[in-house]
Amino acid sequence: MSTVLIVDDDCEVRQILREYVELEGHRVIEAAGSSFARQALAQEHVDLIFLDVLMPGESGTALCHSIKDDPECQGIKVVLLTGFDGERAWSQGLRSGADIFLVKPVNRERIKVLLEELLTPGRLA
Repeated sequence: MSTVLIVDDDCEVRQILREYVELEGHRVIEAAGSSFARQALAQEHVDLIFLDVLMPGESGTALCHSIKDDPECQGIKVVLLTGFDGERAWSQGLRSGADIFLVKPVNRERIKVLLEELLTPGRLA
């Protein structure tokens, strides 16, 4: 069982993602923003993060960049979530180091496939 951190300031989004991830048999930790996410990362072993791009305070792209630069977080996969679809948003997300960029709303099947791809050893490096 892998541990998935869901970081979003919208509690409904966190609840939906929690349901989808738990249905696939993974443990979930929730954080309502970047500071709570940093606390969780300091205290828990995390395998994957679903990270909202736009949050009050530190943005998801800034946090993603920080996570990817931190040797302590090496190997953690990051899926950036946004409500905006477009080339600029997509390129900013990938420049931050995200493994995947996903436009909300999300659906269960897409989350299931992402979990398989990102958490199965040897599938996505």
